[in-house]
Amino acid sequence: MWITSLKKTRSIQTIIKSGCLVYIMKKRKKLGLALGAGGARGLAHIGILKILEKHGIQVDYIAGTSMGAVIGAFYGAGHSPEDLEQIAKTTDWRNIVDFNIPKVGLVTGQLIERKIDKLVYGKNFKDLRFPLRVVSYNLTKREQVIFSKGNISTAVRASLSIPAIFSPLKIGQSFFVDGAVGDPTPFDVVKEMGADVILAVDLFVKEKTVKAPRVKKSSLMTYWKEMFVVQELYQLKNLIFPEEWPKFIRRLLMWTFDKLLYPARVLRILAGREIPPITRTIHQTIQVLTNNLAKERLKNADIDVLVTPSFGNLDWYDFDKVEEFISIGEKSMRKKIELLKKKLA
Repeated sequence: MWITSLKKTRSIQTIIKSGCLVYIMKKRKKLGLALGAGGARGLAHIGILKILEKHGIQVDYIAGTSMGAVIGAFYGAGHSPEDLEQIAKTTDWRNIVDFNIPKVGLVTGQLIERKIDKLVYGKNFKDLRFPLRVVSYNLTKREQVIFSKGNISTAVRASLSIPAIFSPLKIGQSFFVDGAVGDPTPFDVVKEMGADVILAVDLFVKEKTVKAPRVKKSSLMTYWKEMFVVQELYQLKNLIFPEEWPKFIRRLLMWTFDKLLYPARVLRILAGREIPPITRTIHQTIQVLTNNLAKERLKNADIDVLVTPSFGNLDWYDFDKVEEFISIGEKSMRKKIELLKKKLA
């Protein structure tokens, strides 16, 4: 009868010796999940988690980079895959984008950090239900950084600071950017955490070329484009008509300026153009470099199960395609679920 009370974390091997049954306890293998970077493509991680839970597979460690860090943090804070799917579907991504005139990034990231903190209930790493590691890159010291303690939202914000999109996060005297710069898929991190079996989800490896962003109606790129024009016009207006000018004259000239160069009018003139081009170019270049880095790192990687979703034409900013990304994640994990079970046996 005592056998039935054994913890689920252990299995029983039955060995027959001299006609007697001897029960030997076998320690369950620890599973480490490495969630890679990839912008909106990281929503596929939700599909991965859904399949793992459906098959009763417990995750013991998670290491995440960029969007992988976001999903790992939310999951560790107590959200189920179904919760994560609902959060992704109901979040208006434009409401958490604090647009910034490009100096070092289009987005400051403060709104996103507050949103993350709310969704992880203000927890620190020690409060999570399993060990989590968040990968970022210290641009000042030019070295990879792995966050494992302190505030989760700050660490995740540092990890997702995509160069040319987000302003680098300053912590102390250092500036931090997207962890994908040094470790797109942190399989090595979960290995160091103590995982016996490594399941890595790589969102770059199948990429051969990086296409130019497709500007679509109501897409995040369209929103950034519009906000860039609005902010540039606002700055230009204040530059042309200084505050020290007489109020009446200033108001009259500014009113005329608004009529002639109203943002909607300018947007129509600029229809089809991607703004600012330097930001797009920098981000494309980083995507190519990160893709090549991911490929090279995975060539001789010590990974038990590698999942490489295929996204077709879906791009990193297609946050309105939640269901498609999650479905792709589920499909890719189903293909490897039996192999994972064998590795864990």
